Amino acid sequence: MSKKISVVTVCFNSQDTIRMTIESVLSQKYDDFEYIIVDGASTDETLKIIGEYSDNAIIRMISEADNGLYDAMNKATSIAEGDYLCFMNSGDIFADSNVLSDISDRLSGDITYGNVVRIREDGEFTEKYKGTNAETKWTLLKGRMICHQAMFIKRETMLLYGYDTRYRITADFNMLCRMVRDKKELNYVDRDIARMDNIEGISSDKKNIPVMWKEDDDSIKKCFPVWYMLLRPLKYIKRKLL
Repeated sequence: MSKKISVVTVCFNSQDTIRMTIESVLSQKYDDFEYIIVDGASTDETLKIIGEYSDNAIIRMISEADNGLYDAMNKATSIAEGDYLCFMNSGDIFADSNVLSDISDRLSGDITYGNVVRIREDGEFTEKYKGTNAETKWTLLKGRMICHQAMFIKRETMLLYGYDTRYRITADFNMLCRMVRDKKELNYVDRDIARMDNIEGISSDKKNIPVMWKEDDDSIKKCFPVWYMLLRPLKYIKRKLL
């Protein structure tokens, strides 16, 4: 049975990328979805571009100051009406126009997720994190995670956990750690969901790497304390060699 999907785009001063994301979302060949755009009170041409789509009935838009990316994503969650949420932020696009129609009948558990095509300076590659809850735990312990662009999260689960905005860069990693710790049900579908820019963005900015490592370590320490202590020396050595 198909389910209603809430697609969310968070943006701020995104005049160069917001149109491609909106066009990608609106190109979806699926009837039962809503589109929530949360703008952080942009001062460039972002709002003007969004306004060009104001006559589309599936779009709901908020524009007001917020406390960053994850605060805006939480705000969208609080008003979403779909059974599952997908976060496709400015600059991200769906892999093709059939993603929602293909995935809708396969949504189950707390999270259904697929693959992401990452676009990098040296080309592009398809990233797959298939596996069970336990295998996802091992991925997290290595400081990696399923991309949030590839996840469809059950609304009730999202409302229960939410993004902890104390984590400025890796609140998505922290939330997934908490879900895996609590053995929430993950459902993998071998299907490309999104294409994402891995060149721009706060997590791909090299100057943010020390903060990202610190936040990741804190999440692992809180959710998997024994494994944190066991793996800490290996992580220290690895990072020193980078």
